[in-house]
Amino acid sequence: MEKLEKLSVVIPVYNEKKNVPLLYQELKKVLEELPYDYEIIFANDGSTDGTGQVLEEIAQKDKKVKV
Repeated sequence: MEKLEKLSVVIPVYNEKKNVPLLYQELKKVLEELPYDYEIIFANDGSTDGTGQVLEEIAQKDKKVKV
């Protein structure tokens, strides 16, 4: 299936180290079923619990994720 349009999902996060991987996995499952190309943009709002590191790890593995 050719995906012509692009969808951007922007998610602000603050101290969500434990929740980010879960959200990412569930969101990715849903987005892959849609007839759109997509990107996921996480906006880290100064987290101090290691959220930034988790986001960077996800972004390194998935080119559709931006931090």
